[in-house]
Amino acid sequence: MTSTPPGGGPRRRPVLIPVLAVLAAATVGVSAAFGGLKDAPGEQPEQLGKGAEFDQGQISTRFEDAVVRPGGKDGLGISDKRYLQIILKVTNESDRTIEAQHMDDALPTVRADAKTIKPSGIPGDDPYIVTISGGHTYQQLHPGMPTTVVMSFELRPGQPAPKNLQIDLAAFEWHEDFFSETHNWQRLNVQEPATGTKKTGPILRTATVAAQVNLPVRVEAS
Repeated sequence: MTSTPPGGGPRRRPVLIPVLAVLAAATVGVSAAFGGLKDAPGEQPEQLGKGAEFDQGQISTRFEDAVVRPGGKDGLGISDKRYLQIILKVTNESDRTIEAQHMDDALPTVRADAKTIKPSGIPGDDPYIVTISGGHTYQQLHPGMPTTVVMSFELRPGQPAPKNLQIDLAAFEWHEDFFSETHNWQRLNVQEPATGTKKTGPILRTATVAAQVNLPVRVEAS
């Protein structure tokens, strides 16, 4: 930092502001006061619909259906309960087998009629996610194999079926660890400020929304 010489610094010349600049600033102020200027809308994620397929990096996901049905079909759930199920066709684009529960990270948020149902914030209330083949359920997504994945949410007794789902999609990138010189897939996240007295600096917590899918929900008779 430069200190001021004794007796004061060099005398400054008066700053001349062009008349046009003053008029422009005044015009902006008046326009803003009367609503003439609006904030530029933020960039919206790509909007997709039923049947769309989206490349999430590590996996490619096609959104085939959303249905409310009784449990028991394909061995999913209990027959006297009702479930909201999201039916996906997922291809593991990596060279390693991954767990079906990985879709919990790939689809970080699900809203039913604009109300968030995932994440719910209730321990043990996460959706049940499996792969299905030949009427049996499994837990793996093998490389290069398009596989049916079902994400199930149990509905409360008497709870009405939602009419529409909005699903946030995350994206993954092939990341190199500088210290271990290894590579792995990592989800792209938004940096959020730390909270609490014991945390400092930004933390990676919220998934970057690469796209959103809107699915109509059909109801399957018992």
